[in-house]
Amino acid sequence: MLSIIIPVLNEESVIAETVGASLSLPGDHEVIVVDGGSSDATCDEVRKTGARLVDNAIGSSPGIDRQLNQGIAAAHGEVLMFLHADVRLPNRAVELVQEAMAGDFVAGGGFLPHFTGNVSGGQRRLLQGVERVWRERTRRFTWFAGDTAPFVRATRLAVAGGYPMTGFASDWDFATILRSLGRLAVISDSVLVNARRHILNGVVKTLAVTGSVEAMYHMGVNRPFLRRWYKRWLPSDR
Repeated sequence: MLSIIIPVLNEESVIAETVGASLSLPGDHEVIVVDGGSSDATCDEVRKTGARLVDNAIGSSPGIDRQLNQGIAAAHGEVLMFLHADVRLPNRAVELVQEAMAGDFVAGGGFLPHFTGNVSGGQRRLLQGVERVWRERTRRFTWFAGDTAPFVRATRLAVAGGYPMTGFASDWDFATILRSLGRLAVISDSVLVNARRHILNGVVKTLAVTGSVEAMYHMGVNRPFLRRWYKRWLPSDR
C-alpha cells in the first residue's frame, strides 16, 4: 500500500481539493494529513473529506520535518509519499508508484513537475524556462525535493533514521538521503504544481531568493540565517 502524507499549515483555500483528488486516485493507498497548528479552517476542511488527520494544537510550533515524521508514524503503507498542498498527482499515480517499486532494488523516486495556475505572459515564459531546467535536473540527478511528490520504501527510510529533523531546508536533506538509499525511479508523468506562491511573490524574486538560499545551503551556511534570509524576502510563503 502507498501512504500519501500531506503536511499543512493554514491551507484552508486549497487543502480540500488536494485531499479530495488524492483520495479519489484508483489503487491501494491511504491519505494522511498532518496539520502544523493551523489557525484557520484547514482541519475542518480535511475532516469533511474523510481523510485521516493528525491534528496538532493551534499555535503549535510548525515544522514540515516534525509533521512528516508524525505522518510516517501513523502510516500503514510499505511505500511513503510526501505531497505538498500545492501539488496534484496524475490519475495513475498509485499504479505508477507500484510499478516503479516492483523491484526490491528500487528505494524510491519521484515525479517530474509541471507548473499550473493563472500566470501572465511574461511570468509564464519565465516559469516555462524554470520548469525545463527543473525537469532536466530531476531526471538527470534524481534530486527529489519539494514539489516532486517524492516516495520511498518505508523500511529503508526507517533504517536511515526517518525523515531528517534538520529544520529549514529539510527537504533538501531528504533528497540527499534518498539518493543514498539505492536506485531511484523517475516517473515521467507530471505532477501539477500550483504556481500561486511564485505569482504572489513575483517569479524573478522567487527564483533569485530560492537560488541564493540553495547556494548558501550547499556552502554550509547555518539554518537560522537561511530561514531569516528566506522569510525576509519571501514573506508570502510558509
